[in-house]
Amino acid sequence: MGRGPGRVKGGKGKRWKKGQSSSSNPVSKSHREAAKGRFFHRTTSGGSGLTEKALKRHNEAVLNTDDVEIQDADKSWDVKSDKTYGTFMSGLSDCTNPTFDRVKTFWDNNSASHKEICAVLAAVTEVIRSKGGSETETEYFAALMTTLDSVDTDDSKAAVLYLLNMVLKRVAPPVLKSRFSSVCKPLLDILAQYSNSAVTPLLRSTLSCLATMLRVQETAVWNEPSTTQVYHGILSFTIHPKPKVRKAAQHAVCAILKGSTFMTQGDPPPFHPAASITAKFCIQQMESSGGTGEAHVPLHVLGLLKDILSVFPQTSLKSTCETILRVLTLSNVLVTSCAMQALHGMFTSRPKSTSLPADMNAQLINALYDYQPSESDVQPTLAWLAVMCKAHCNLQRLDERLCVSHLPRLFATAMKCLASEKREITVGASDTLKELLHECVQPCVERLQMEVKSAPMGALTSAHKMFKSVEGGLAYKYHASWGLVLQLLGVFFDVLGKECPAMMKKCLQSMADLRNTHQFPFIYDLDKALGMAIRSMGPRLVLEAIPLQITGDEDNYDFPRSWLIPVLRDNIRQTELQFFIKFFLPLASKLKTKSLELQQNGKMVESKTYDILQSQLWSLLPGFCNSPTDLVQSFKNIARILGSVLNDRTDLRPDVCAGIRLLISKNLNNEENKAEVGRFAKNFLPILFNIYTTVDTDKKDPTRFTVLETIKMYLLITETKLVNGFLDKVAEKLTKPIVTMPVKHAVMDLCMCMVPYVDLDKLTMVYKTIAPYLQTNDKTMQKKSYRILEEICGSSSEASQKFVEDNLPELQQILVNTLSSSVSSSKAPRLRCLTHLVKRLPEEPTDFAEAIVGEIILCTKEVAIKARQAAFILLVELGNMVIRCSDKTKEECLQDYIQLVSTGLIQSPTMVSATIVALTRLLYEYKDSLPSSLVGELIDSICILLKSRNRDIVKAALGFVKVLIAVLRDVSLAQHLQKLIDSMVTWNNDSKHHFRFKVKQLFGRLMKKFGYDVIYKMVPENYHKMMKNTQKIQERNKKRKAVKEAVKTSEDDDVEETTESKAKLESIEDLLKDTDSEGEDEEEEKPKKRNRVARKQKSAAWLQEDADEEPLDFLDPGVSKRVLATKPNAADADKTKSGVKHDFKMAADGRFIITEGEDEETGKEKGKKRKVSAGIDDLDELMEEPAPAKSSRKRKLEEEDSDDDMPNKYKAGGSGIHRPVKVARKPKDPGTEYRAKKAGGDMKRKDKPDPYAYLPLNFTQLNKRKKVKSAGQWKNIVGAAKKGASIGRKMNAQKRKGRK
Repeated sequence: MGRGPGRVKGGKGKRWKKGQSSSSNPVSKSHREAAKGRFFHRTTSGGSGLTEKALKRHNEAVLNTDDVEIQDADKSWDVKSDKTYGTFMSGLSDCTNPTFDRVKTFWDNNSASHKEICAVLAAVTEVIRSKGGSETETEYFAALMTTLDSVDTDDSKAAVLYLLNMVLKRVAPPVLKSRFSSVCKPLLDILAQYSNSAVTPLLRSTLSCLATMLRVQETAVWNEPSTTQVYHGILSFTIHPKPKVRKAAQHAVCAILKGSTFMTQGDPPPFHPAASITAKFCIQQMESSGGTGEAHVPLHVLGLLKDILSVFPQTSLKSTCETILRVLTLSNVLVTSCAMQALHGMFTSRPKSTSLPADMNAQLINALYDYQPSESDVQPTLAWLAVMCKAHCNLQRLDERLCVSHLPRLFATAMKCLASEKREITVGASDTLKELLHECVQPCVERLQMEVKSAPMGALTSAHKMFKSVEGGLAYKYHASWGLVLQLLGVFFDVLGKECPAMMKKCLQSMADLRNTHQFPFIYDLDKALGMAIRSMGPRLVLEAIPLQITGDEDNYDFPRSWLIPVLRDNIRQTELQFFIKFFLPLASKLKTKSLELQQNGKMVESKTYDILQSQLWSLLPGFCNSPTDLVQSFKNIARILGSVLNDRTDLRPDVCAGIRLLISKNLNNEENKAEVGRFAKNFLPILFNIYTTVDTDKKDPTRFTVLETIKMYLLITETKLVNGFLDKVAEKLTKPIVTMPVKHAVMDLCMCMVPYVDLDKLTMVYKTIAPYLQTNDKTMQKKSYRILEEICGSSSEASQKFVEDNLPELQQILVNTLSSSVSSSKAPRLRCLTHLVKRLPEEPTDFAEAIVGEIILCTKEVAIKARQAAFILLVELGNMVIRCSDKTKEECLQDYIQLVSTGLIQSPTMVSATIVALTRLLYEYKDSLPSSLVGELIDSICILLKSRNRDIVKAALGFVKVLIAVLRDVSLAQHLQKLIDSMVTWNNDSKHHFRFKVKQLFGRLMKKFGYDVIYKMVPENYHKMMKNTQKIQERNKKRKAVKEAVKTSEDDDVEETTESKAKLESIEDLLKDTDSEGEDEEEEKPKKRNRVARKQKSAAWLQEDADEEPLDFLDPGVSKRVLATKPNAADADKTKSGVKHDFKMAADGRFIITEGEDEETGKEKGKKRKVSAGIDDLDELMEEPAPAKSSRKRKLEEEDSDDDMPNKYKAGGSGIHRPVKVARKPKDPGTEYRAKKAGGDMKRKDKPDPYAYLPLNFTQLNKRKKVKSAGQWKNIVGAAKKGASIGRKMNAQKRKGRK
């Protein structure tokens, strides 16, 4: 509804009193009474055709219908009666037919046409009901057709046709078939009558009705002339000048040709009978208007053909395409664009081979070359490329061989576009060729491979021609597009590199030569293209084309192709391992020998260079081990070498271990390869064991962790018998007294790795070996013993499960007995052992639960996060065990378990706080199963503990309240609300101050749950200020969130995910994260962030480099001395480099900031009030006391006097011509003091009048000589005022229009 008037007519400035305009029962009702009178006493002289006379004619017409028998309407219906008008509208509001649900939203719309639709529907519904109808679609169809004959006005006809269009789509097809002639005749008459009128909705609804009638007809009906006449009527409107009418007609044609019943059901014919009629119409229209200057008709026809060209029969399609090609000769930009769109739509729709055979598709491709636009014309060229791309993709679907034969010409043409100066054209051509390679070339790879192999020497196949065209893009004339050309070559290598590598070797050489040129700008694209070649062709073929040029016998040390090694390392995969053995291993060995020789000769730099090169060659090993193709044949040739390298070469261990892990992980599902690698486990595992157990206490080996991971991976494919033997040998070292503790620690790690793969006897032996270490004083041995026990208890192997089942009582006993001797670092594995045991307990062990529950509760306050997580998991598992093993109900079991845990509330403060944390976790886990009485008891206990003087207890209690608010429903929490609030506001002053922010957060959660008013009334008066502030913060956050959501344009699925995430309950980790660390003030968090930034800056490093010296050599052993922890002094560096010290300021990017005269002095004066800047370089200036302020002029004169070399300038003084010259101050413009600083317009000032145009009285305006100047001033003021008033009127009008 529109907004009601805010001002009553007849009185200037008289407004409704505040609140009356929106009141449901205002004092003054004159406007409402007037509106009510106009609404319920509508006169017949209005624009609506719903008159009493028209309704009588409607009732009489309905009585004569054959389809629906409706009794006599009530003749006493009076449209001027309030009561009967309400009955009339009720026909709309309670219409039971779902077809018209959309219409129900129109009744309150301001649009007259919408109101007319609602009125017609209400009247028709009432008539159907009065005749005893059931409001079916058929009844509405008959009633609306009768009403269509009786209405006279255009609006009424449009409303009836709109409703008829809606209901026709739901009427049964047999009814529409039987009434085809009787329905189409009046509709065609309406089209003829209103063809040139401005009633667009009427024509659109009529066209849609005719399309619905034609869609349901049988194939035989289309042979009758009447049906063709109806269809021609629709076709004639496809070129209508009104866009909406034309669009409706085109949509109707598409629906008929593609969506007719016989085309979508059963065995459809190859094409619609009306398709040829449509093609003839389109050809006739384009030919008749093609030669004229008007291009509207061809544009409209081409817009129609874009959607329906693919459903034409072959002859019609050929004729239409020929006409489209002739239209392209008109040289009209818009016609050309629409013609390309029509062809693009046809190829994209993928027509049947019966409509567009492969030879016709090929002919169209050849014909389109004659219409190729200029390479400098962006939009037509892009359109032409898109059409050609889709044409070839469709041809590939129809005939691969024919498509391949046509591709070379398009490749050559598109490559010419890459030489264009237009960036859009080059990118479009590149994208076109990429799509052709993926869509047309890749499916034909096998055909192209056979063609290349069978071709005679020197013959150019289609693949050769295409690649030669792209390779030609490396010529200099394409230098601006080399990046795009290299991307194309990368795609070519990926698609055809594996099948046709021979024709690409020359291109690889050209790319390598480009890579070596000075300052080549596309290094990234070139390396990526070479990487694609390495992946598809393999490193052997690539290195044949681009030799590495590293032999170990070089006289110079330039190594121009060393850049190729990182490219190989990043892209080698799924290739021959034998190539690494034959090529890279000998070369690496030779380079290492060369390095040692140079080192003996004292050439350290050259020695280090060769050493780095050989290590880079070894870094290629993991790539060769990534799914090698010849693992079974080649691994035996390199296994011995890898073992010796592991033993002797510490620097190469990470690469060798990574290669072994990849060999195993990539072949776990390949039994043959897995067996081949596993065959050498007896050789590799002892070497790895020896490396890991060789511990150097003076120097830590960074490769030990890599070795341990390799051992774990190798044990996956090792036989159990072999692992048992290894375990016996390893365990012997634990019993020998001569073995040092670091070695024993390493041995424990090895035992831990082998436990899941040994049999039951070995598990028993390991258990007996580690049992004494569970009570040792060595923290590391104790922790590792628990880790081994955890592996035994948690392993899924049959031996481990059998061992735990047989020794369960003994394991419980030993874990209970070792409680007192367990150290903090062993808590996490110990708790995980208990968790595994609790899961396997067959019955409820009350004694065992009571023995371990205290330890679990205390571990919830452990410093280590893993220990806390393990304690929470065990706490829940113990509760689940109590429920599982008991015969009581779940609620009774939980009550007993909670009581068991609650015994910690009467012990030490540390135990009390830990117990509260444990109860909090249980509350979160079993929130839906705890009895209400138990929850009440817990709340009572927490309320008492909130008044404790111990901060740990209070903090834990606040965490419990936070979880309580989050998990309990409003109804359950409401009965304890007053009690909780009283507990949170009545405590000692120390706790009140320390936890004030936590309490504020809790009150904020309560306000979200119960509302601000409820919580505000429950808190004491001294908390009201905090409550108001909390509400203000929440409202501010809501507004910010709403703004962010409004700015962010997310899709529907993203919105659904966001809604689900909001409704999801917070995790226990999120709720308890504040209780695990001390709560700090918000102000205290800011310095922490700054400290973190400062720490990052402190951790940075700088290199000191002098201009006088040689460039910094990173291979120099003394380079570490040049690494500084602090940034070198910028001023000293500048002085050292240039030898001249200057006083100019310098920007961050190195530019000098030079200011002149007064600006510089003014800047200095402004800077005196600030702190000492960090940009001051001299220590004397930092230590100098601030001097008294001087004027810039005086200071300037003093500086000039102090300069002995410069002559003294003249100083003004005295009288006459020697008087001091003062610069006259420019008077301020009137009103400048009211001017806003950050916005347009004026603003009020304190103790000053309102900011209107006050003009000062100036006696100089009385001077006759200045009369013209004064008049001009007043003229400008009046003109500005008029301009401002005009702008104000326009803005007010826009505001009023927006409110409407």
